[in-house]
Amino acid sequence: MVNECVILAESPDTLIELCGISALERLLRTLQRCGIERATVLSSTPNAIAQELAAPSWARAQLHVTIRVRPGGAVTIEQIVDNWPDNRSETPLLLIVPAHSVFDPRLLRALVAQDSPAALVDSGVGPRIQALGASAPDTAGGKLCGPVLLENDWASARSGSFEQVLRGGLEDHSLPALDVSAQPLYYVSMCRKLRPFWFPVPSLSNRKLAERVLLDSIQKGPPDIPAWVHAPIETFLVSFLCKTPITPNQLTLFCNVVAWTVTILLVTGHLAWGLGLALIVGVLDGLDGKLARLKLETSKAGKLEHLFDALFENSWWLALAWHLSVSGKLPDAFSYLVLLIGAEITNALARASIVRYYGKSISELASFDRIFRLVGGRRNIYVWILALGLILGTVAGAFKLIAWWEAVTAAIQLARVAWALWALRRQKSAAG
Repeated sequence: MVNECVILAESPDTLIELCGISALERLLRTLQRCGIERATVLSSTPNAIAQELAAPSWARAQLHVTIRVRPGGAVTIEQIVDNWPDNRSETPLLLIVPAHSVFDPRLLRALVAQDSPAALVDSGVGPRIQALGASAPDTAGGKLCGPVLLENDWASARSGSFEQVLRGGLEDHSLPALDVSAQPLYYVSMCRKLRPFWFPVPSLSNRKLAERVLLDSIQKGPPDIPAWVHAPIETFLVSFLCKTPITPNQLTLFCNVVAWTVTILLVTGHLAWGLGLALIVGVLDGLDGKLARLKLETSKAGKLEHLFDALFENSWWLALAWHLSVSGKLPDAFSYLVLLIGAEITNALARASIVRYYGKSISELASFDRIFRLVGGRRNIYVWILALGLILGTVAGAFKLIAWWEAVTAAIQLARVAWALWALRRQKSAAG
């Protein structure tokens, strides 16, 4: 896999901010997450670029960046060759990428995973980014997106404008194309279908459109019913939070403080306040992940958020069971607690088996699973049920309902998993 690149960066385009970070900073963070270890920034405006890179950024700290000066005017292929890493025999392929564009991480990952030269093109620009991609150069294979993986011998044998060389290589087929339109739509980590996006840094009139594309790309799917309400609120809040110094980890900490406050309120019998805050946690819990994905501030430590979620979620059910039991409202509340948690564990194992063998979530297996996801047992649905039970004066009945709801969810998903794994084995047997 390629681990070095040359970045073409010029002020002011590469310093334009989208959702709180500049195009250059966004590119560097993306490249680090694609396995790039060393980057040479080639620029005719090195002072402005150096000032931008001088700001500390843990999100790209593992990427070693060097700035080199080039003459003004259009970038030439000779300048690319002159700035090839010294160990040319060990670096036959080099990624060259413009910093005045924004790229879906999947596209750069696909390009650096190539073992032969390729240029990223888009033969059918999607309607989402049509207005944004209009200024990109046209080639015989579609729009030239910018990033290209070049071989030293091929590049050394050519001269002239870098863009013209790329277009010529695509037209005479000496430079293969990697077509955006041919890339998989399913985004595994986001559990949804999403066409990979790319676009040059937009003009002021298109800035909001570009930010909408970025904000849409951070929404996981498929949603449950509460998420229909939560998602637009989360996105609205993140669109402002991304332009502040607030970090995803700070949001995680704040959410957990509020969540454990819910536990205290529930165990002490302050159900109205507790469930009210639990409804708010449903929104807060989505902010840190969305902000991290939007600003490319994801980290290995961030994966612990799911563990924290499971801890405070089960503390809510334990707190409710304790209160309902000692208050006499539901003497056998702990029996329902065992049913609820046991079914949750069973459900989690069933979902994990589908991810392991199919590489996607169970809710993406078929239309039935996507529809079932809307109402299947989940924390946010249970909080809504408990809040309704509080309004109707029957929290004990609501607690029993969520325990049975989770049991039914687990039973249905176990049946779906059994069928899916059987179908997969049958398919492999037929193929064998």
